[in-house]
Amino acid sequence: MSRYSAFISYSHADQASARWLHQALETFRMPKQLVGTPSEFGPVPKKLPPVFRDREELPASGDLGEHLRAALADSRFQIVLCSPRAAKSKWVNEEILTFKRLHGEHRTLALILSGEPYAGGDTECFPEALRFHLAPDGSLSDTPAEPIAADIRPGKDGKRLALLKLIAGMSDVRLDGLVRRDAARRQRRMMFITGASLAIMVVTIGLAIYAEGQRRIAVRQQQLADRSLEFLIGTFAIANPATDNPRTITALTILNRASRRAADEFREEPAISSRLLRATGEIYFNLGLPKEAEKDLRAALAQTEGMSEERGHILLKLAAVAYKRGDLKAARSAIDEAARSYPKNASYAPGLDAEVIEQRGMTEVLAGRYAESARLLGEAATRYAQLDGDHRNDLGRVWMSQGQSLVRLKRFAEAERLFAKAEQSFSAAYGRNHVLTANAFQNQALADFESGDAARAAQRIAQAVAIYDRVLEGDHPTVAAALILQGRIKTAQGMTAGALTAFDRARAIYRRLYGPRNAAVGDADFYAAEAEAKAGKVDAALARLARTKSIYDENYGAIDPDQAELMMVRARILAAAGRRAEAGENCRAGLSILVKLDPSDPSLPKTRAGCAALAAPS
Repeated sequence: MSRYSAFISYSHADQASARWLHQALETFRMPKQLVGTPSEFGPVPKKLPPVFRDREELPASGDLGEHLRAALADSRFQIVLCSPRAAKSKWVNEEILTFKRLHGEHRTLALILSGEPYAGGDTECFPEALRFHLAPDGSLSDTPAEPIAADIRPGKDGKRLALLKLIAGMSDVRLDGLVRRDAARRQRRMMFITGASLAIMVVTIGLAIYAEGQRRIAVRQQQLADRSLEFLIGTFAIANPATDNPRTITALTILNRASRRAADEFREEPAISSRLLRATGEIYFNLGLPKEAEKDLRAALAQTEGMSEERGHILLKLAAVAYKRGDLKAARSAIDEAARSYPKNASYAPGLDAEVIEQRGMTEVLAGRYAESARLLGEAATRYAQLDGDHRNDLGRVWMSQGQSLVRLKRFAEAERLFAKAEQSFSAAYGRNHVLTANAFQNQALADFESGDAARAAQRIAQAVAIYDRVLEGDHPTVAAALILQGRIKTAQGMTAGALTAFDRARAIYRRLYGPRNAAVGDADFYAAEAEAKAGKVDAALARLARTKSIYDENYGAIDPDQAELMMVRARILAAAGRRAEAGENCRAGLSILVKLDPSDPSLPKTRAGCAALAAPS
């Protein structure tokens, strides 16, 4: 039995694609309907055996070396990453020849990254050993070969289908069955959110209509309810049977269709249009798509007039979007408008009051006022507990937010109790493989980390990240936040390389989601700078902090807690490098910000003494 499921052959210039493929293959879980079915290699396993990708130290001689030859011999398949660079690579060609001589030619698979097969010249992407069959004596013949190839070039297979093509070949399962079952599994994750939210939205509209009571109005509103039901059914219908494949339509396809239809087909019915657009906006938000969420929420807001529950909910969700991108001013503005958007004597007012208080508590975090945040969130929890109905989800969410503020205040025991309550509540309601359960583990990791227990924190954040990887797409902002914490924990454990990998992945996610000048991008660089400094890379650390300072200046202005923290970190890095005069200058600048933020802060004398110590000659 082979030790490795595959040996990845690639040019050094394509190592990013090699890393992606390596991780994707080793983390892929076979659909349960296929696990245990017979194949050429025995029963299909839940996951593939390990994949070999270690080509960091190639020998200086013309020989591959014993290490790589052993790995090639112990691999069931070979996957060649094809590009013009790979086509010119001596080592890639040698690996293909060696593998073919050991295992025959039918187990060498190709993944096209760029270039063109059989084009010749500078655009050729297939190495010579891939383009031709072997002769009986093991030398390369002039008989053209037709290797099995997946293709991730723009407009071709795309990463997911290409991955499934490779896995189908390596596992001896039918591609159509694997694609169908993988799509069904991924759809179940997102379709539940999409379908349930849209269905609840229609039912809610129907109940509101029934409550009107007046026959003439009810008849008219019933027509609108029927149209809403048609909207739901039409959204899930195949738009064009000639071009839409029902096996490959994604939840995002359906959601985008719903968003467009809600805006276009109900222009003359603003109440219905608003409710539908709020639903799609909330679903976009839950899926980690803030730009799309804000677009639909603002379109929904434009359809509402006067004071109403609907307007209050829309504004509070817009506040949540602003909070996610770190926009304190926009978040506060939306909350203030929400608080004025509904009558205080309405039957639904207590629920909205609790939401307003919760959102105010969240925005205090952005302002660095953690004690006020904890107080407001505690009040919100009390309000939710007093409401009729099941509000366990609301309570769990508020407990976690309050716990985060308590961690900032170093009240770890109180925070741990809240996180434990939230984790137990979410695990009981949703099971372990749920975002909320993972979020509870993440917050427990934060409390452990801040209290100095890095080992326990590492275990808990690993649990959280594992769940996120199973239930969320890779570019979700929740994944980025977890990676930031994981990077900080690894920094504390002295695992600098792993920390920087986590920070840079988080930074890339935030850039794609929010743009290069968003505060979250600066946060990723801020923490990465600490890791660089711990590894002795002072110049790299200071360069990251300079980028962060520029971003913070745009987002926060000069007087902000994060600006103060940045100056303090820069001071510590400079002092460790022996540049004590500069360290003292930066520390005093940070202290000045803290004084302006809160002149009565009892920690100021200690901070002032710390600045003096940093500046003192060693």
